[in-house]
Amino acid sequence: MVLKTDLTIQNIYAPIESLLPKVEEQIFEILETPNELSAEVIQHFFGAKGKFLRPALTLFGASFGSAIPDLAVRVAAALEIFHSATLIHDDIIDSAYIRRNLPTVNVKWNSQVAVLVGDYLHDKAIGAIFESKNERVIAGFLGTAGLVCDGEILELKEKNNFSITEEVYFTIIERKTASLLATCLECGAALSNLPAEKIAALKRYGIYFGMAFQIVDDCLDFSGIQNEFGKTLGADLAAGVLTLPLIRLTALLDERTKAHVFSQVKSGLGQTRLSDLLRLLEEYGAIDYAFAKAREFTEKAALELSVFPASASRLSLEALLEYVLSRRR
Repeated sequence: MVLKTDLTIQNIYAPIESLLPKVEEQIFEILETPNELSAEVIQHFFGAKGKFLRPALTLFGASFGSAIPDLAVRVAAALEIFHSATLIHDDIIDSAYIRRNLPTVNVKWNSQVAVLVGDYLHDKAIGAIFESKNERVIAGFLGTAGLVCDGEILELKEKNNFSITEEVYFTIIERKTASLLATCLECGAALSNLPAEKIAALKRYGIYFGMAFQIVDDCLDFSGIQNEFGKTLGADLAAGVLTLPLIRLTALLDERTKAHVFSQVKSGLGQTRLSDLLRLLEEYGAIDYAFAKAREFTEKAALELSVFPASASRLSLEALLEYVLSRRR
């Protein structure tokens, strides 16, 4: 796969871009509330737009049919709301203080407000999904909601485990991240009544793409530029979450150096220690190794698109695989 330097998310989203403002409208419609505090928090969180990746994937899934049904916009909004609920809860667990270059809800207000607003978003997402009255969408969402939570619990169980294996790490990110991205494509495709084998191919694409996306995200947690990345650098490790670059590094270090790294991490990561750790990751090729794994997943994802004829949507999903390997935020 040859990376293009002019890839932008706007260009990739071109086939479905006109529908994204409608998704945003639906988000605020679904979340409308007379509660002033809830409304203020919702406005704060959604005021800083993310990549809208999950709504875009939902619409791309639907776009392989004869036309994108209106219901796909509503379901896309619901899936983004569900994702947002998980982010708000994640930020509490990780004690993160930046999200999309703004203070996290738990920092701007407090953890109690963040928990309850996250719960409110979760409930509203479920309600909107059930309104679709599509059995495949409802079953897919409910199964994935459980997987996402299970992935969170497994990650919590493995916090500060410096012996965590790559296999366990891959299980965590498949449940936490990839499963929802796959479900977005599945839901969109189901709403457009695609054949079962094409829905399954899009779902597998979503898993492989999601694995690559999360691996790159974990690399950027070490090597990103904070004002571009939009999140606190080193936040995962500071919260005791070991990701692929560090898992690879610890597999290569001698016992003495490994003990020193563990000691540094446990005593707190300041900018100097984070810089020292980054130098070690680069010296041992750990970040390059992680990117290579991400590339393997994108290659698997690309193969899943072979069941679809050439189209603007297929080109966009192929470009998205290139974009994920080159992104900085």
